[in-house]
Amino acid sequence: MTTLPSDLSTTAAAILAEVDAERKRLDVPGVVLAIRTPDGERWSAALGTRDVATGERLAADAVLRIGSVTKTIIATVILRLTETGELGLDDEAQMHLPHLNLPSGVTVRRLLGMTAGLPEYTTEEFLTALLAAPERVWRPRELVEFAQRGPQHFAPGASWEYSNTGYILLGMLAEHATGVLVEDLAARFVFEPLGLENTSLPPRSPAGTALPDPRVRGYLRDDTALVDATDINPSWAWTAGNGLSTADDLVVLVEALVRGDLLTEQTQQVRLTALPIAGTDWAYGLGIADFGGIWGHNGQLPGFQTFTGHDPSTGATIVVLATANESIEHTNPADALAMRVRELLASAVV
Repeated sequence: MTTLPSDLSTTAAAILAEVDAERKRLDVPGVVLAIRTPDGERWSAALGTRDVATGERLAADAVLRIGSVTKTIIATVILRLTETGELGLDDEAQMHLPHLNLPSGVTVRRLLGMTAGLPEYTTEEFLTALLAAPERVWRPRELVEFAQRGPQHFAPGASWEYSNTGYILLGMLAEHATGVLVEDLAARFVFEPLGLENTSLPPRSPAGTALPDPRVRGYLRDDTALVDATDINPSWAWTAGNGLSTADDLVVLVEALVRGDLLTEQTQQVRLTALPIAGTDWAYGLGIADFGGIWGHNGQLPGFQTFTGHDPSTGATIVVLATANESIEHTNPADALAMRVRELLASAVV
């Protein structure tokens, strides 16, 4: 049974009650929400349990895996390195990483915007290897080599396709250009300036698997069953999706990213120049997406699914973290719940 916080406004309590009912219908063990309403009210709450085996309640300040929301952090690091002159947006990746045999035209800008056309490493073959050895610590070059078993998907710059491979390369570029570990670059350029004390990129090591206690369990859906996927070492996702954070930290992060707090005005304008994605109502910039007016990113990896978004036109911010990467309907639960919250906030304003 979920008990809602007693100090919530009437509107917040109504939203949470509806979201909790939908969470249960979607068969998601736990959800954390953090909301800023158009009138400036800020609140966060947790629904459900952190561990289905014990039934212990999930806490609103729980640290969870955030999947591809990590890409917003990595993109910010890369954009800061272009401002310091250590990388150029139109640098060829092959120039910095000649040992990888990358195609001509794969530039930093195209990697950030997912227009490089590279093959994906998260194939069925790779996922089979991942689940067969969940404790394995993957090296970035191994991930790129998995991708390079497949053909180039399109000529660089000719189209758009979501790419984890591209963001692994961006992590490699950041470390090559600076000689500094990417988790330390993220702390320097993002976490420390924003005061994000509960956000991090874990090290590529056996210790990188650990979540802080009390550890939240994340679940992979196998047909209708939920399988604990918490202890899969996140090195396989590295700079494409290994980040950790809390809902409250993600509110601060996504609002800062949309405002451009960490970049010059010129760089921010380049970042938010988004390419419309065919067949959808959204567009993609440089490590940030425009979901029909709400800017941010989502993320998914075994056990967890996340949505972060800020609408600059209304001031609303919506963050949802779910402890299952797939609902009973085989949809992304955090995305679905976030869109429902957006509808409820809009109706409350009206």
